[in-house]
Amino acid sequence: MLRGNKVYLANVFDGDAEYLTDWQWDEQFFLGLSEDVVHPYGVKEWTEFFGDANSNSDIMFTIRRTSDDMLVGFAGISDIMLRNHRGDLCIGIPQVSDRSLGYGREAFSLLLEYAFDHLNLHKVTLTVHAYNTAALKLYEKCGFVREGTNREAVYHQGKWHNSYSYGLLEREWRQNQANK
Repeated sequence: MLRGNKVYLANVFDGDAEYLTDWQWDEQFFLGLSEDVVHPYGVKEWTEFFGDANSNSDIMFTIRRTSDDMLVGFAGISDIMLRNHRGDLCIGIPQVSDRSLGYGREAFSLLLEYAFDHLNLHKVTLTVHAYNTAALKLYEKCGFVREGTNREAVYHQGKWHNSYSYGLLEREWRQNQANK
């Protein structure tokens, strides 16, 4: 288990799928996802999502508050390529009341520590929509570098928006850690 001051990363607990089933209806959270969700997940689908994710190529964690063990989100690494030492990151804080409290930043830092120190990855990547300014700020504060633009890839509120590809190398992460 990876633990910070505010949150820790853990496996899925009994009852988490029910929380996630309710949370998916938050429009702001839903629109921030970089992957299409065609239909809402039920309890069974959320349970399978976490079960299937913990394989050789995908690892999914829940994000829990250290003060009371309450679920506040999820974070993971997918498409892990051990030979190439690379993986794709994701994070979600579904409840509006849990956002802007530092949970996402700390959870993301713990996820990066896991990726580089435990999995020995050389590079991590992610995709984010241009209108998701909170996520862009978080990723750039963590040292991610914009590596590409997928022009007009996302249709949101009647307009087309770009989608950005970001990457972070292990040495860049270590340099950021040393400068803290």
